[in-house]
Amino acid sequence: MLKNLYRKLHVMFVISMMLIFTIVIGILSANYMKEEYVNDSFFFQRMTTIMIYELEANDQNIEKIMHSYEDKYSIFCIAKDSEGTILYKSNLIFPTDTETLLKNFNERMNLQKTFTIDNSSVSQKDGIIEIAGTSKEKYWGISAKVISKNDTVYHLVFLYKQKSEIHILQKQLPIYLVLWFLTLLSVIIISGLLLKKAFKPTEQVLKSQKEFIASASHELKSPLAVILGNIEQLEKQEEKQEVKKVMKIIDSECMRISRLVKDMLLLASSDANAWSLYKSDVNVDTLLITLYESYEPICISKKISLYLDISENSYPALYTDQQRLTQILNIYMDNAIQHSVENKRIEIQTKVTVKSITFLVVDHGQGIAEQDKTYIFDRFYCADKSRTNKSNLGLGLSIADELAKMLNGRAGFKDTKGGGATFFVTIPLK
Repeated sequence: MLKNLYRKLHVMFVISMMLIFTIVIGILSANYMKEEYVNDSFFFQRMTTIMIYELEANDQNIEKIMHSYEDKYSIFCIAKDSEGTILYKSNLIFPTDTETLLKNFNERMNLQKTFTIDNSSVSQKDGIIEIAGTSKEKYWGISAKVISKNDTVYHLVFLYKQKSEIHILQKQLPIYLVLWFLTLLSVIIISGLLLKKAFKPTEQVLKSQKEFIASASHELKSPLAVILGNIEQLEKQEEKQEVKKVMKIIDSECMRISRLVKDMLLLASSDANAWSLYKSDVNVDTLLITLYESYEPICISKKISLYLDISENSYPALYTDQQRLTQILNIYMDNAIQHSVENKRIEIQTKVTVKSITFLVVDHGQGIAEQDKTYIFDRFYCADKSRTNKSNLGLGLSIADELAKMLNGRAGFKDTKGGGATFFVTIPLK
């Protein structure tokens, strides 16, 4: 399921990113064509101005002057005298016949009423006009009147074929295509890596859940089978001592089921945002002493020494949910006892700052392996892959982490100096 989702998201992300990039390329191409269009227009106007200046200075070489611009810049020119006699006409061949273009040019000039050349004794040049050819190509046209230094009058029409969009893009298209494919390759690789990284925690959770479901199913069946078997034995027993022994086993297995179901319900409540808080003023001294007294008999029975490092100074006022805080510390204590060894010590400590108070449970047991540290607060994660301790299904620390967040605090851990692990929860003060 995750693989199909990964592929769909990957494809959707790549398509979305490339669509955006393609739009950007399209905008850049449009701006580039617009800029080239303007530059081409200015170039044509500048060339016609230079041709007019040259013709003013030397009217004896009109053919030579015009022919050079015709060959070099593909500018068509037709020159007439005041009587309308053609003095020069370029030999340029356009897709549209030049006679048709000249006719369209004159019609467009009359239609737009841009013709401003009068009978004054100085050279004049009209504005640029755009006309269309028969093959959908476009041209620019400019009319001018030139009076040479010998007072010869020329009536000129210049025509220049605009560059097509394909011609303009030919220079940039290879660059755009290379950029597009490089971007596509980069997006595919980078998005793939990011999605894999994003999916990794989900894959880990799903894997842990599968392991948990398999283990929980077995664990729920196992105590029930023990209970049913012992009930049968109970019916046959007559001696009180044997009855007590069987009842103790049944009680233990019932407690085991109860803890598992309770943990599962707690996590389900967290997901549904159904946990409730009942905050009140908490006496930290009383809380710590009660915690110590609750676990001292258990530690004695396991030959583990329990030490309470309580502050000689008064603790600041703590306003929080005492039951939830106690639940976190109970989880830490159970975890510490589980991973401690005989003749080692478990310490209950506190650290107080201006803004918060931190409760620490320090053990000197086996510690946490490096490969487990990243996932230690994850749901259903259990560093004990062999499940030698059937009471631990990887829920306790995840519940502690959820509870700490509810209390606006932070749960965490660090290595104990000399071996072991120190789990802590930091709760903000008023």
